[in-house]
Amino acid sequence: MSTQDSPSTVTDGVTDGAPDAGQEPSTERAGSRGLLAPAVVLVVVAALAVAAMTGGSSSNGADGVDGADGGVAAGSEAAADPLDDIAEDLVVEPDPEQQEAIAEEQVSEEEARAQLDALATRDPDDPRALGEVDAPVVMIEWADFLCPFCGVFARDTETVLIERYVDTGLLRIEWRDLPFQGEEAFLAALGGQAAAEQDAFWDYHEVLFAADLRRADGRMGRDFLLDVAADLDLDVAAFEADLDDPALAERVQSEAVLAQSLGITGTPAFIIGGYPLVGAQPLEVFVSVIENAALEAGAELP
Repeated sequence: MSTQDSPSTVTDGVTDGAPDAGQEPSTERAGSRGLLAPAVVLVVVAALAVAAMTGGSSSNGADGVDGADGGVAAGSEAAADPLDDIAEDLVVEPDPEQQEAIAEEQVSEEEARAQLDALATRDPDDPRALGEVDAPVVMIEWADFLCPFCGVFARDTETVLIERYVDTGLLRIEWRDLPFQGEEAFLAALGGQAAAEQDAFWDYHEVLFAADLRRADGRMGRDFLLDVAADLDLDVAAFEADLDDPALAERVQSEAVLAQSLGITGTPAFIIGGYPLVGAQPLEVFVSVIENAALEAGAELP
């Protein structure tokens, strides 16, 4: 968890203080959430697979995640047992029921990955996506423009991933909003949606993360966003109107609901080729997961 700010909570997928935060999700959003509910248990299985592949991560912000406490603590090695030598001489017949349970768990992991990978829209008209529609690997990113760890990822890691994998056709990145940091973060997410309406989302993304905004510093506000729109040579009047568009607010809320249904409790959070990954992990971790997913998809590495 960030030491700068305490995370806001999510109620029905909407951050505290966001517009319509007290309302129940719409029927359409609730329906989508119901379809995803069976995947929640499976996500845990897949997450364990990633933890094993990457060496695991710690909770409480030590792994570069801003949000609710969570995570799986890595277990320590058991102390040497003086009975180990005796145990090696014992022959234990395999339990068929246990083997069947293990096999079912392995299938569940595959199903979990398939369900998570299917969350990628691969929409060719998505202005908040980078990369080829048919790229072998899609990385879905849930993030908050006021999350300091999201900023670290955007500035230090994502730029490398874009040059190394997006520009070579191996990776596609799809952005999703998860504004944990209250009203200001929700407004920043709306600004991203408004910029996307003018095909300027990634320019907006670069400017906001370069500013290294924080919830407590007081810089985020409507006037700040209008200045950003002007600096990007956007139609400022249209941009401002979009900030008040209920349809754009609904998009932000829907993406937060989806994250909540998957058990995502912090930002940044990723699904890479079906593998979940949480936090601003070191570049090497992203490289490992992306390249493993690409090889599994039968792609050649650049």
